[in-house]
Amino acid sequence: MNGLAQITLDGQPVALKFGMPALQRISQKMATNDLFNGAQWNDLGISHILYAGYVNHCAMKDVLPVYEFEKFYSYVEDAEDEVVIKEIAAAVQVFVDSKLVKELVDKKKVTTLETTNLSTGTTSNPLL
Repeated sequence: MNGLAQITLDGQPVALKFGMPALQRISQKMATNDLFNGAQWNDLGISHILYAGYVNHCAMKDVLPVYEFEKFYSYVEDAEDEVVIKEIAAAVQVFVDSKLVKELVDKKKVTTLETTNLSTGTTSNPLL
């Protein structure tokens, strides 16, 4: 997957790119914020995903970001229109399906298998 998605803010198309800078930004936010409701992303998490993709796309195009994080948070939090909800879901799916995320998930699965104590079924690293 190429990691490209698009959403609409203020009636304007906004491109997103889910590459290494976006993944690093999301990882940093995960370390300091609760971005999940159970196994699903919460509004804050989705907002960070979209904003990270936006900032990554701006960096790729070598332009300064115009929108602040708050705009993305409001966009997600206020989403009631079915078209907007589908647009958000599609962008998050591009993030989930991106090559870098898949590689990270696969690496975590391998690491989890390598650190599992076969006799007890527990892992040696509680973060995995």
